[in-house]
Amino acid sequence: MPRPLKPRMVGFLPPVMCFNPAADPLPGNDIVILGIDEWEALRLNDYLGLDQQECARLMNLAQSSFQRILASARMKLACAMVEGKSISIQGGNYHIIGQWHCQQCGHEWKFPAGFKSNRLRQCPSCGAEKICRRDQDECAGSHCTEYGQRKRWRRRGG
Repeated sequence: MPRPLKPRMVGFLPPVMCFNPAADPLPGNDIVILGIDEWEALRLNDYLGLDQQECARLMNLAQSSFQRILASARMKLACAMVEGKSISIQGGNYHIIGQWHCQQCGHEWKFPAGFKSNRLRQCPSCGAEKICRRDQDECAGSHCTEYGQRKRWRRRGG
C-alpha cells in the first residue's frame, strides 16, 4: 500500500481559476488541469523568485518533491500554450496556511499573519468550541478527530 500524500501548504487560493486562449480553443482539445499545489509551486519559484529550498520549506515538502511538482506544473503550462488548450486550476492535496475550520457548522476562516491563535476558543459563526487549525498540528480541544489522528501518527514515528 503506498504511503499517503502529505498535504502541501498553500498561502492562498488563486484569484482566477481558469484561463482560456484569446482565440477560440482548437476543436477537440481538452482542458489542462493544474493542481493548487502546482500553482503554488509556480507562484513561489517563478513569480516570487524564491529558491527551491525555501519554496519547499514554505510548502512543508522535501526539496525533491517540490522539484517534481514544479516540473509537472511547467510541463502542463507548456502543453497548454503549445496546443492552445484552456487551463483550469483545481484540486490537489493541500491546506491553506492560517486556515481554521469549525467541525460543528463547517465554517472556515483565515486570520492574518501574527494573529495569536492560542487566544482563539470558538467559531466566529456559530460559537462552537469544536475548531481546528488546518495548517498545523494545532487544535482548540481534544474533541478534534484530526488532532487525534495526528497525535497517533506522531507516536508511530511518522
